Amino acid sequence: MAAGIKFSRPSFAYRYDKTILHRAPAGLKFLCVIVFSALGFVSIPALVVSILLVLAAAAIAHIPPWELLKGSRPLAMISVFIVLVKTLRPWMPEIVSIEGLCDALVSVLRIFVPYAAAALLFAVTTMRELRQSLAAVELTLKNIFVSRNKKGIAFVSLGLCLMLGFIPRFFDLWEASNLACEARSCKRGLHRLFILLPLVTERIMETAADSALALQSRGVGVEE
Repeated sequence: MAAGIKFSRPSFAYRYDKTILHRAPAGLKFLCVIVFSALGFVSIPALVVSILLVLAAAAIAHIPPWELLKGSRPLAMISVFIVLVKTLRPWMPEIVSIEGLCDALVSVLRIFVPYAAAALLFAVTTMRELRQSLAAVELTLKNIFVSRNKKGIAFVSLGLCLMLGFIPRFFDLWEASNLACEARSCKRGLHRLFILLPLVTERIMETAADSALALQSRGVGVEE
């Protein structure tokens, strides 16, 4: 193996611990992520509150805040583009717009807060916990509004958890493929991106196919 390769925890990876945030109900944590993300788009004071809440939650979970932003390089590139578009106005007497810069920074924060909140959710919650929690809620609602006697599978929560489960899988596959490139002294930049993107896309599609076959073998989605 090539020297100098650094091994790091993949983005959106679960971190085992015994904090109160790890023990909290998974469904409640999922709801908090939705609320924290939505707060940022209400107003600037609400955005500040959502940032403080995410930072406080990260501290409770013993996770450095900057580690929640791992894997966010594409978002950083988009953020730079947003800042340049909203700040630079070469057709105006004042080329640099301070108002545009402030507006761009707010927009960037509104992008990164949901990302950090989602990363925190996956860091303190396993997919099994999330699936069980959401399934319990779904089945309870079905018993109330549909039928108390009919038993079935919580398809909505199953589909949602399968979709969410591919987020950490994607970052895991990307990290493994990137390490393989490092071991082979592959050049960084766009050249590596053109190598990794098709490879990771193919592997994630294979994983999705394997998941679908596993569900079919268990009779999920088959009408009785």
